[in-house]
Amino acid sequence: MQARYSAVNQALHWITAICMFAILPLAWVMTNAKEGTPFSTALFNWHKTLGGIVLLVTLFRIGWRFVDRPPEYPPAVAAWDQALARAVYWLFFALLIWMPVTGLLLTTYGGHPTKLFNLIQTPQLLTPDKGLTALFGTLHALGQWGIYALIALHLSAVAFHLIWGHDGVLGRMLPANAAEPATAPRPRPEAIVPAKRPGANPGRPIRA
Repeated sequence: MQARYSAVNQALHWITAICMFAILPLAWVMTNAKEGTPFSTALFNWHKTLGGIVLLVTLFRIGWRFVDRPPEYPPAVAAWDQALARAVYWLFFALLIWMPVTGLLLTTYGGHPTKLFNLIQTPQLLTPDKGLTALFGTLHALGQWGIYALIALHLSAVAFHLIWGHDGVLGRMLPANAAEPATAPRPRPEAIVPAKRPGANPGRPIRA
């Protein structure tokens, strides 16, 4: 049976992925929407809310990783490939903390406290500061390029292992009823060979 991440680890991974693939288009649209409109404000609030969810899930994942260890890589995966995957894994964690924290500080110092789910208003925790707003705005903007690079690298690696590697890497993050060709090959038709047994009909094939 193929080694897989636990159901908890899989759920945390896919929650993070769904949030990230919502956060990115929200960022692209909200930064080009007319500033100060209800539509723009709602987009910013949802962007920040999802970022907060990613931050909390990431912090939990880091702690949970020491309790619920990841499965071993399939033997076909080279040592350098495993080392690269682990490096990308931890870089992802670092950026998934960096981006929400810098974004939160950017909007807080800018005097724009978050309205969670565009419904629950949070208080203004810090005194607005234009200099710090600019600083954290720059840090947040720089971090996005790291996110783009890691997502592109991660998806490229998934495609490589799925299409060319056939080594079962993707299956580690899929439910037990999902399988890849290398780990669950199609069953071959049952072989039928002619054989004779005492008392058997000589014209009837016997299943091996």
